[in-house]
Parts: sequence; C-alpha cells; structure tokens
Amino acid sequence: MKRFSSYLSATLALLLMVVSVMPASAATQSSSSSGDSSALSITPRKNYVINPGQTITDKLVIGNLNNDAPLSLSLRMIDFTFSDQSGAPKLFLAANAPQTAWSLKPFTTLPQNVTIPQGGTSTINYSIHIPKNQGAGSYYSAILYQAGGAAGGNVALNASGVTLVFASVPGTVHENMSLQKFGAYNSDTNGTTGSFVFIDTNEQPKMVAYALKNNGNVFENPAGSVIIKDMFGHQVANIITNPTSSLALLGQTRLFATCIKTVQQKIQMEGGTSTNTSCASPNLKPGRYTAMLDAFYGQNGNQTHEITKVASFWYLPWWFIALVVIILIVLAGGIWWLQRKIKALVKGTTYRSGKGIKRR
Repeated sequence: MKRFSSYLSATLALLLMVVSVMPASAATQSSSSSGDSSALSITPRKNYVINPGQTITDKLVIGNLNNDAPLSLSLRMIDFTFSDQSGAPKLFLAANAPQTAWSLKPFTTLPQNVTIPQGGTSTINYSIHIPKNQGAGSYYSAILYQAGGAAGGNVALNASGVTLVFASVPGTVHENMSLQKFGAYNSDTNGTTGSFVFIDTNEQPKMVAYALKNNGNVFENPAGSVIIKDMFGHQVANIITNPTSSLALLGQTRLFATCIKTVQQKIQMEGGTSTNTSCASPNLKPGRYTAMLDAFYGQNGNQTHEITKVASFWYLPWWFIALVVIILIVLAGGIWWLQRKIKALVKGTTYRSGKGIKRR
C-alpha cells in the first residue's frame, strides 16, 4: 500500500508539471446590457473632512434626463446603515425613523424643493456644520431626491435617487477591523453575492475576496494587494484590492471582492457611453494556488494598521480528475503486469537451475 501511494504521489506531481507547461486557454469574454436610464442625474456620493466648529458649503448638480417635461423634486436627509456584506445601503425612509448615532441630519442645511427644466440641470447649495464639542469619528446620512411618494417603504427609483454623504471629523478615534475570511471567491454577480471556495471542479475561480468586520467608531476603506502564486512558486497575479475605495460602515462585516483578471466593455447609453468592468477568465492551470493578502487601513492622523493572511485553493476540473484516474489505472495495471512478468521470469530461472543441479 505504501508503494502504491508513492506511485500515486509521483504520478500526480509529474502530471501537474506537464500541465504547467501546456499553453493557456483563451480567455472567455462576457457581455452585459444596460437597463433603462432614469429621468434623474445626480452625484452618488460625497466625502468630506470637517473639523469641529467648521462649516462647509457645497453644490449639488441635479440633471433631468427627460427632454419632454420638467422635473419637480422634494429633498430631505435620511439615515442609512448596511443591509448585508455588500455595499448596498439600507435606507431609513420612514418620516418617524429614529436618528442613528452617526447621523448627519442635525448638522445639515438643505433646500426642501427644486425644479429642473426638461433636459436641463439645476444647482443647489447645501451646508454641513460640525459643532465645536463634537467628538472625532465618522458621520453619514443620505440626501433623498423624490419626485413621487414612497409605496410600502420603497422609493420609486425611476424618478428618485439618493446621494450618500460621508463626513470624517479628525481627532483620536477608535479603529479596529478584524479579518473574518479570505480566499478564492465564486460569484455570478461580479462580487455582489457568492461564496468562498477551496476546491473548484467546475470553472476557474475568477475572484479573490476578504471579509472585514469594523469594530471601531469610524468607517474604513481598506486598500492593499493580493499576490497569487502557483504550486511551483510562480506569480500568476498581483491584484489591487478595493480599487473603488468602498467603505466598511460602523459595525458592518464588509466583503471586498476583486477580480483576478478584468475585462472592460463600452456600453452605449442615453447621453453617452459607459464602461462596464467584469471578471474575465484568469487562465489558471489545474493545481494548487496560494493567495497572500496585505491590506492597510487607518484614518488620517491615526496609526496605520496592517492585515495579512495566506490562503490556498485548488483548481481541479473534472476533465483533469478523470485524466489522473485514467493514468493511475493504466500505471497500476502496467506495474501489476510488469511485476507478474518479473516473478514468472525469476521462477522459471530458478526452476531451470534446479533441474540442472538434479542432473548432476
């Protein structure tokens, strides 16, 4: 049994070496179509650093993509939190929703109504004032633009939208992020949903991901890189993580998923073109891979923290497993046949030698 195990290990290692020098397959390409555009054009996110006692004033440019009619909007500040591990916010739309501990609502002055001409834009001013005695940390709310009423707690997005507003108040803060999981990641939604994978037998893993839990009192946007090496120590990818500076909100366990290899496609939309980035096949060969994470986080003026982790995963497609099984069966049969031949040859030689001695 030990001899057979050694044969199996040697055969598998030899086969992986042969596959490693095989030419890589062509990358698969995927295409996506854009949905119908809304009648509203807004800035999706605003970011500020505001000192205690300071007031900042900024502008919001709101566009009406409808060329046939003007658009009348009501504006109000609402709070939000996270809905899951993705970046999708959970909006508190109810008028009597309790104010969160991180709310920007009491600090913000915002017009209540605006009318945008057909096919045109309007610019409004708003301000945020942070009191002198306000402690350091992160505060955030959303500006809700609404043309129609909300039904069942959901905003009619065809004529409404939100701008997420984030403000950092400098000072000594409590920063604490803990790594929950890291490794290869499979997703059919470009990282919005999916699952970690250790052995993949269907298709090549197209993403790596890590989940961080924010235990501090400030939102964080960790950045860093992931290096992937094959079983022979050759680097096959160097990935910049969190390229869009996505945030982990207070108390959130946030998933940061990044394509191993990306492909960009231009999509024709009303008013211009948009670039869609999706995951392409990384052209991995069957075998074991090692992923090394090196991520950093930290607010300005505070200590920078580093998170490192090493994880491994296997890419073993069914055709490769079947090929290994067939080769092992052929080798085992060959070894068995060779051993029988050797035994027969040794037995015949001994018998002939014995007959000669007997004749003497």
